[in-house]
Amino acid sequence: MTTHVPNPAYHHGNLRLALLDAGEKLLESVGIDGLSLRGLARETGVSHAAPYRHFTDKADLLAALAARGFERLAAALTAAAAAHPLDSCQEFLASCRGYITLGREHPAMYRLMFGQPQPGVGGQPELAAAGQAAYDALAAAMQRGIANGFFRNMPVQALAMAVWAMVHGLTELAITGHLLACGEAEGEETRISESACALLLSGIAPFRSEA
Repeated sequence: MTTHVPNPAYHHGNLRLALLDAGEKLLESVGIDGLSLRGLARETGVSHAAPYRHFTDKADLLAALAARGFERLAAALTAAAAAHPLDSCQEFLASCRGYITLGREHPAMYRLMFGQPQPGVGGQPELAAAGQAAYDALAAAMQRGIANGFFRNMPVQALAMAVWAMVHGLTELAITGHLLACGEAEGEETRISESACALLLSGIAPFRSEA
């Protein structure tokens, strides 16, 4: 008979948080396929049934982990806005750095966030709300930039999706190691991504006739 060591977090009412913390670690080490609620129970030292009090099934757990990733992305965008309240250009570059850093430091979670549809993952309200909050933070930054004359006067949705698409692509290239040309040192990744974001910034700046 297997004896489970009680987890203090459970007795303090924080089992869901403990499960998410452990799930994030397992996600990065064993991937989506290797992650299971049974393994999560072992990792946190609780009974096999305990995780089911917080997650209906694996898809529910994956949705919660993806939501956590989007919450971090929204927080990074909000922090960039707070750090540069009067400079949309610097806010934009800081947002790009925060986005790419999130993907590089948490590649499995990042792929889970944008790897939809996973069976059963896309329908959870928590995930939908977190994803919307991240998009809203980006759209708000674009709207401020337009209002301040830093960005081209065009539909906010089109501008936000163009920015998101390019930075997402850069992040994917960084995660897979394809951002560097053959023979370049790893330290060049930051320079390349910064240059690409600066190029995008120049592309969404107003035309001379609009300035």
